[in-house]
Amino acid sequence: MIRNRKRPGKGQEKKERQADIESETKVFLYKPMQKHQKEGSFRVFAYSAQVFRICRLIDPADSVDDLPGIPLSGRKESLQIVKDSESKIIARRKSFRFVLDPPTGSFRIDLEGQTLLKGRMQMDEQRFLLLRLMSTMEVYGLGAFEGKRDRNEGRYLLRTIDTLFYEVKDQSYSAFPFLFFRSEGQSFGLLLNSSYPQQFDIQRDTRIEEGLEIHVSRHLPTSVEKEPAPIDLVLFTGSPADILRSYAQLTGQPFLPPVWALGYHQSRWSYRSQKKVLEIAKTARQHRLPLDVIHLDIHYMDRYRVFTWNPEKFAEPERLHAELAEQGVRTVAIIDPGVAAKDDYDVYRGGLEGDHFCRKSDGSLYIGKVWPGLCAFPDFVREDTRYWWARQHKPIFNAGVSGIWNDMNEPALKMGKTTEPLDEDITHVDGSHLRYRNLYGNLEAKATNEAFNVWKPGQRPFVLTRSAFSGIQKYAALWTGDNHSSWAHLRDNLYQIVNLGLCGVPFSGADVGGFGSRSGKLGALKLRRQPELFQRWVELGSLMPFFRIHTTLYSYSQDPWSYGPEVLQNARKHINRRYSLLPYIYSLFWEAHRTGMPIVRPLFLEFPSVEYARTSSQFMLGPALLAAPVMQPSLRERVVELPPGDWYEFETGDLYRGGRVQIPVSPGYYPLFIRSGSMIPFARPGRNAEETLANDIFIQVYPDQEVQGTLILDDGLSLDYAHGKTFEARLKGKRDRNGDVSLEWTVTTREYQPTQSKLTLRLPLPYRQMNQKNKKIQGSVRTLGSEDRSVQVMEYELPLTQDWTATFVYRNIFQGEI
Repeated sequence: MIRNRKRPGKGQEKKERQADIESETKVFLYKPMQKHQKEGSFRVFAYSAQVFRICRLIDPADSVDDLPGIPLSGRKESLQIVKDSESKIIARRKSFRFVLDPPTGSFRIDLEGQTLLKGRMQMDEQRFLLLRLMSTMEVYGLGAFEGKRDRNEGRYLLRTIDTLFYEVKDQSYSAFPFLFFRSEGQSFGLLLNSSYPQQFDIQRDTRIEEGLEIHVSRHLPTSVEKEPAPIDLVLFTGSPADILRSYAQLTGQPFLPPVWALGYHQSRWSYRSQKKVLEIAKTARQHRLPLDVIHLDIHYMDRYRVFTWNPEKFAEPERLHAELAEQGVRTVAIIDPGVAAKDDYDVYRGGLEGDHFCRKSDGSLYIGKVWPGLCAFPDFVREDTRYWWARQHKPIFNAGVSGIWNDMNEPALKMGKTTEPLDEDITHVDGSHLRYRNLYGNLEAKATNEAFNVWKPGQRPFVLTRSAFSGIQKYAALWTGDNHSSWAHLRDNLYQIVNLGLCGVPFSGADVGGFGSRSGKLGALKLRRQPELFQRWVELGSLMPFFRIHTTLYSYSQDPWSYGPEVLQNARKHINRRYSLLPYIYSLFWEAHRTGMPIVRPLFLEFPSVEYARTSSQFMLGPALLAAPVMQPSLRERVVELPPGDWYEFETGDLYRGGRVQIPVSPGYYPLFIRSGSMIPFARPGRNAEETLANDIFIQVYPDQEVQGTLILDDGLSLDYAHGKTFEARLKGKRDRNGDVSLEWTVTTREYQPTQSKLTLRLPLPYRQMNQKNKKIQGSVRTLGSEDRSVQVMEYELPLTQDWTATFVYRNIFQGEI
């Protein structure tokens, strides 16, 4: 018997819906009736002068709040819709204009008097949307796919699936129906806000002016009858920063993680005993490696049952975490959604009693097969189920676990099979699996965030997820799934993180070193070590937002020390570099939290004139650092495209002008540049991120006509930052015609008291004297050899928590000593 369930949260939406209904009474609803089209109606909204939403509804009585996508935040203004003399319907607001011809479904969007986008909307065909653009338009976004650096051509199916080591092509663990467009200095974004699976076929003919076509079709299993579907388009205009800021405002601001989550994570499927976990932590310390987190994969559980501990291999989890704490190491524990369907298992019994599991269309319990064997799956669509799931985390958090890793949450219903998951007879409380599958990972992450609220109140959550949809940035970091130990997937690491960032997901990463060996089930078997590949991947991964080394159960050890002393030495260099850059990286996470800006960026996000085709193997870490990682084997020289301006090489301090340069590379070295005019905050690396951010702060300035930078500090762990308890300081400066640099340090927020009271200011060697308050102070020369850098700098000690101004006198070596 099918149980009668109430849709959660409906009462909470009543007030907002009523306001929308009142505003929509002013709108003329055009309802075309054609033989080849069913009845529908349009709503057009403006969220701001740069964000517009176009909804085509099946039934005029439908509410936009019930459309099958994610809820959008913010106040919206309904735009009046009128008919012109040709019976076309038109909605406009200032420079924005939407025109549609009802009989054909053809539409056009104009902005600032120019056509931005053309296309056709269809309701009764599987291909429900066609977008037509200029052939010069570049396309990005759609999340993380294999083998493609952009989205200029190809097929992309947005239906979450366990790809089985990427055996399933043109599909992904996650689904992000967001497209980022750019051409000749113009950018805009388009969100197709529907959780239903969609397929994007992107075709390009450069011989035709409007030669870029994007066909969007519904992906339907054979068991589902085709029927009309609504269309919900959200257009984001303005600069790239405007687009990403608006996207975050509507879909959710990225969460601010605890600082330990920004450190180095070491993982394996699996470290099979608490003894082995402790050994990994102690070995990392013996080799003088910073380390924040060890991940606990499925073998910590009792018979793969979630929320349990293996009574033999992990018999004393509280003791394990106490000993790890002495080493300054935390854990992140894996939690899969599949609940073992065993009557002697209290989580399963509780789920049955509360009716928390997904059911079949006839009302009987849906049973799949994952790690524990036969499994039931929580229906996270239900609010009470999410709260029930949150409460199950008690034995995990009480043992001392710091973060949660949500895996297999596409969800994988039949482990090891790549058959169509939508053919499974599984339903949710108020809708089909077709509607909610792509949202499942988001809803589980939301439930896991609630677990932190219940068991770790006042502490920042850290959730890592494999599956996701637009809006996941509010709840979790994302990793790109079961990749390969190959040079191709090393390159994909960069391309995937860049495209995820352009989808509003700043906190992401890939398994460093590669997880498996190849596509398919045999991918779990990995026998051939590749030291050069691992070393180069550590170099890249150490600058990614999420940095975790991970490998399969049936693999050689993939810890940095397992490759021998040379690889270990080079890995230590780059892990230490990440920790020294943590004050800068943490400030980037703050920027992402506030504005939605990516942490890892394509160069064109900072330099709009730069061609992505020439620079796709490079990236910006924030606005100031340009990295050109080595992603080919046996490379001895790296070609780098430097954007206009001056650039300082990170290790040597050598100055380069913008343009193409060739840099020799060697094991452990790749080109890394700092943009002139930048201020980079550094710290002395400690055992972990918390210790590092409490250590001495170094502010390194790279002079140009103007200088600017920001430092943000807080306790790094609690939610106090949400109440304004931060320390924030801004550096501004100018260089005059003589080369002298005047700097001003301003503390803008003092609600948090840092452990440090002073900073060490670093400038290039010619800045040998500081003039401050009518005093001339000589700088101290220091070579940064202990930081694996050969550059020499001048150092000055100044207050961190007080405002100050100073001028630094430029004297090059030909002018002699001061």
